[in-house]
Amino acid sequence: MATVEPTLDDAQVMQFVATGYVLLEGVIEDSFNQVCNDVPAGNIDSFIGDEPFTRQVLLNPQVAGVARSLLGEDFLVPAGGHHHLYEAPHLGQTWHSDGLSGLGYDVTELQCYYYPQSVEIEDGPTMILPGSHCRAVDREAIAHYGDILGQVSLTVPAGTIAMTRYGIWHKAGPKTNKRRRGMLKFSYHRQAPPKRDWKIETPE
Repeated sequence: MATVEPTLDDAQVMQFVATGYVLLEGVIEDSFNQVCNDVPAGNIDSFIGDEPFTRQVLLNPQVAGVARSLLGEDFLVPAGGHHHLYEAPHLGQTWHSDGLSGLGYDVTELQCYYYPQSVEIEDGPTMILPGSHCRAVDREAIAHYGDILGQVSLTVPAGTIAMTRYGIWHKAGPKTNKRRRGMLKFSYHRQAPPKRDWKIETPE
């Protein structure tokens, strides 16, 4: 893998520690967004692992720079993923957590949500709850919650990637139209013990 430079500074890393996510809006080129928008739903391991996706998305300097900043120089590039695709109207999902990578503030996995098309509120955007990644809960125990103060609806332009700490609470919001709304999900992983590996602008 080519050398990847970190892109986050001290303040941005601390913001991620507190909220559990970084939002990179419109960082993927429109031409490749269209390619990804046409991918069938379901398992997309072969598509994610192919050279064009790796070059255009996984090693995009802004995307990989966040991974380098939070997971270290030798982070593991995703080799597979899943395309969550919605077309018909639906009531949305309940709050859930895909899992916890550990208690507290450690970051061993970045779960990413890539939107190859713009997402409006009528499209049933992904909703996340900043700070929830620090709460160790059974995923079934949070399903009964409705709206929660501080929740964020990811209404974003095409080519946006949300990079989240694995374990953040999320759900698909209610969809009121028939427009195609996809989200490609994949994860980066840490391979070495954590250290200060982001942009250093002031001495320790």
